[in-house]
Amino acid sequence: MTHSILQRSPTRAVLLLGLPLALASFFQAGFNLTEVWVFGQTGDGGASLSGAAVSDMLTAVFALLANGMANAAVAQISRATGAGDEVRAAAAARAVLFVGVILSIGSAFVGILADPLGQVFMSESSRGPGTAFLRIMGIGGVGTVFMVITIGVLRARGDSIVPLILIATVSIATLGLEAAFVLGWFGLDPTGIEAAAWVTVILRILTSIWGFIAVSRSIKLRPPGTRRWVDRRVLREQLSLGFLSAIQQSLRVVGMLALVGLSTWLIAGERGESVFRAMTLWTKIDIPMIMMAMAWGGGAAPVVGMLLGAGRSHDAGRAAWTGAGIAAMAAVVNALLVMLFAPALIGAFVPDDPSVVADTLELLDHVAPFYPLMAMGIAIGFVFNGAGDMRRPLIWDAVLLLVFQGGLAGLLVGTGLMAEGGFFLVLAISGVLQGVVPMWFLKRREWGRRPTIEHVPVA
Repeated sequence: MTHSILQRSPTRAVLLLGLPLALASFFQAGFNLTEVWVFGQTGDGGASLSGAAVSDMLTAVFALLANGMANAAVAQISRATGAGDEVRAAAAARAVLFVGVILSIGSAFVGILADPLGQVFMSESSRGPGTAFLRIMGIGGVGTVFMVITIGVLRARGDSIVPLILIATVSIATLGLEAAFVLGWFGLDPTGIEAAAWVTVILRILTSIWGFIAVSRSIKLRPPGTRRWVDRRVLREQLSLGFLSAIQQSLRVVGMLALVGLSTWLIAGERGESVFRAMTLWTKIDIPMIMMAMAWGGGAAPVVGMLLGAGRSHDAGRAAWTGAGIAAMAAVVNALLVMLFAPALIGAFVPDDPSVVADTLELLDHVAPFYPLMAMGIAIGFVFNGAGDMRRPLIWDAVLLLVFQGGLAGLLVGTGLMAEGGFFLVLAISGVLQGVVPMWFLKRREWGRRPTIEHVPVA
C-alpha cells in the first residue's frame, strides 16, 4: 500500500510534514527563551542561569544520543514504510525503544556524577545551583530520552501532528509551573531552579508515556508468532547507523561545551566570568535557530527515506533541498529578530550585570548574520540521516565543531594572538563553514547509486 506522503510532490510532502514540526519548534524555542528569563530573575547575577545552561548541555548529550538513534530508526522505518514492509518497520520501532532504556540508564549516571562534572564545566559561582539542577535532570532523563524517541518514530510514519501536540502541551505546562515555583507566583514561596528541574522531569515522563501510546497505535509493536521483541539483526543495523548519527548529533553540544570550558581556562578573573556567562547565554539564544533547522530537516528526512524506499532517488534529492532551503529562510527571520531585539532581550535575561550583556551582544553580532548557513547545514545533516547516510555528517561536524572550532579558539586566545573576542571570531568563521561544507556534500549525493541501508530479513 502506498503511503499518503508518497502521493504528493516532494515539496508538498516536506511542507506537510515539516510545518507542524516547525510550529512545535516555536513552542520549544519560546519555552527555552522564557526559561532563560525566569532563571535570570533569581537575583544572583546570572549564576543560576549559567549553571542551568551548562547542565542542559551535559544532559543534552543523552537527548542528542537518543535523537541520533531515533534518526537511525527514522531511516529504517521510513524506508520500510515506503517499500510497504510493515514487519520491518515494527521491528525497527521495537529496537529503538529498547535502546532508549539503555540511554536512560546512562543519563542517570550523569546525574549521580553531578558534583565532579560541575567542578570541571561550571564556574565557581554557578556550581551550587548548577549541580543541583544537573543531578535531578540527569537522574530523571528517562522522560527526555523517550520523548525524543517516540516523536522520532511518529515522524518516520509521516505523523507530525501528534508530536506538535506533545511538544506544545509539555512546553506550556512546564513553563507555567516553573515560573510559579522559581518566581513565587500565585502566592508560592520562590524555591530556585531545583524546583524547575523537578517540574521538567515529571512532565517529560508523562509526555513520553503519551508518546509511547501514540506509537503503539501507529505501529503494531507486538512481534508476530514466536519472534523476539528485539530482532538482533535489525538492532545491529540500527546501532551501526545510530551510533554514527548519535555522535554527530552530540558534536554540536560537545563543541559548545569545549568553547565554554576554554573560556574559563584561558581568561582569568572577572573578565573570564563575564565571557563564560555570555557564552552560556549564547547557547540558549541559538536554540530557536537550531530547533527550526532541526524541524525542517526532521520533516524532510522521513520524506527522503520513504522516496528512497520507493525507488525515487531524484525526488528524494528535491525533498532534501526543499527542507534545507526552508530552514535557511526561517533562519533569516531569526537572525533579523536577534539583531533587532538582542539588546532588550539580553538586558531582560541578565538585568544586573552590564558586562555580560555587552559581551553577549558582541558575540551575537559575530554569529547571527550566519544563521541561514548554519541552519542549512543542520537540516542537510538530518536529510542525510534520513537517507541512512550517517557517516558524512559525522565527518564534517567533527572536523568543523571540534578540530577547527576548538583548535582555532585555542590558537587565537590561548597563545595571546587575540583577547576574548577571538572566541567570537571563531564562531563566525565556523558558522560559514557549517553551511558551505554540507551543501557541497548534498550537491554530490550518491543515494541513487549506493544504498546506505541493507534490507536484512527480519527474523
